[in-house]
Amino acid sequence: MRNIRQLFSRESLDNWLLSRSGDSSRTGLILAATATILGYVLYAVFPLMTVIGALTTASIVTSASTVWAWVHGVVWLLLTAAFGLISFTQLSARISLPSGLGLKEDKAPRLYELLSELAEHYQHPKIHRLIIHDKFSLELIQVPRFGLPFLTTNVLYVGLPILQALSPAQFRGALARVLGQSSSTHNKKTHWVYRWHQFCVMGQRATRKHQHGLYRPLQQFFRLYTPFHTYWAADGLRQDALEADVYAMEIMNDSELADVILRSEVCDAFLKNKYWPKIYAMLRKNPGNPAHLPHLNMAKVLRNALTENEFAQTMNELINQEPSWRNIRPVLHERLNNIGQTKLDMPPPVMETAAQRYLGEAQGAVIKLLDKQWLARHGKPRSSHQKKSSESAEIDAEPGIIQAPETSAPESTAAPGSGIEASENSTVTVADRKRLAELKQKAQSAKLSDDEAWETAYLTEKLEDTSLAINLYQQILKHNPNHARTLFAVGRIMLTRMDQSGVRALERAMELDNGCVAQGCWMLAKFYKNAGDDARSRHYLERAAKIAA
Repeated sequence: MRNIRQLFSRESLDNWLLSRSGDSSRTGLILAATATILGYVLYAVFPLMTVIGALTTASIVTSASTVWAWVHGVVWLLLTAAFGLISFTQLSARISLPSGLGLKEDKAPRLYELLSELAEHYQHPKIHRLIIHDKFSLELIQVPRFGLPFLTTNVLYVGLPILQALSPAQFRGALARVLGQSSSTHNKKTHWVYRWHQFCVMGQRATRKHQHGLYRPLQQFFRLYTPFHTYWAADGLRQDALEADVYAMEIMNDSELADVILRSEVCDAFLKNKYWPKIYAMLRKNPGNPAHLPHLNMAKVLRNALTENEFAQTMNELINQEPSWRNIRPVLHERLNNIGQTKLDMPPPVMETAAQRYLGEAQGAVIKLLDKQWLARHGKPRSSHQKKSSESAEIDAEPGIIQAPETSAPESTAAPGSGIEASENSTVTVADRKRLAELKQKAQSAKLSDDEAWETAYLTEKLEDTSLAINLYQQILKHNPNHARTLFAVGRIMLTRMDQSGVRALERAMELDNGCVAQGCWMLAKFYKNAGDDARSRHYLERAAKIAA
């Protein structure tokens, strides 16, 4: 019996699927296509049933002559209304742009020149936004405008760590790989699977924020279907990544591309396993002012600490990694074999980083802003007045940089959807005051949604009076006691007043929204530190550092 259970275990299934995947079999692509088509069908059921229900109801009503016919028509009308409400949530569940710093062309002309050159080569559709962020990744994200997987905003999402790790030539190859992967003339077999996977991940993150019961069916769809699709489409997603490597060979040879792959994989592993743990260890010692800020020192550490021995050791560990069905990214030796590279040569040292070349004079401002964002999320919280003054000063100094809305950080660090655009003729305070006036005017003639009421309270706290804001937050909690953002805001304010009730509010907010956990733990750690309870303070510091890392 035990052998039979092992035969049908998840590990056995993983191994069997992995043995059937790859170039020698179409099993992986068939599974990926089937899982993707199923997702499209399920997602289209409610809009389709709404149309069918409306036509059926109209047909029954126009020809109804008996009581039973009218009852039949009423039943169809109710079903159509239910399908219509769910279809409405699909349209209204807007997906926010990814968080980071938007960079205008006049601030990084070389980067835009490179993007224009490669986009022309790969016949790529227009890039609407370019956002610099703090992760080691480079991707093209197609953000739906209306909650449906079409009519998208194309966002080039560029990780500052990649810019600091690669040389200009290597970054050019990495960017070519991304544009080729999502080009309309390339990669038609597997890229639609990747695009659907990307949409499901964004949809799951977006619908998780909606507290209204109408969004529950959509939340359940993404919660159940997204892991299902990730598992069964894993081979298709890996093949899409391998095909993307091939597209970069249109502008560089296989040896140069191998350098890009090796340098990217090794630097990513080094930062993840050695650099960031040390950064968070320093942050735990001094949450308000750690010894080193991560992005300011990253390029120097990669140049000095990532020695030839360290590089070779990390590369050897990556080469020996075994592929897994559940891993949607191909392992290093799969990527190298795919481009015909078996000899492992050490890439040349990076004398000039891509950040220095392509960001130019904006490099310092980008590093400073991302470090401040990182410290605001993970370090000692600052008061609202300090945040406002700091943001205004940064905006006045750097009119070409836009701070994109936060999507993963706790929503107390930025106004929702505000976009904080830096221009020479306006500041964030003017935009916030205008928005607050609009919300107050709307509240006089119509009832605000919970999110609009929260935004009103947030802006009132930021621009007018904290006590007045507390009253507004409390009004939201009267009819929606599980509104996570409001609980977080109330807990944050109560802790600044050394009020123990803030602990319960923050703990409840962290239960409802995982995005609140890291910053909530930092706040609780500071609260207990000030209260003289070192044991609890250490507990929350360790919990926050673990989650952040």
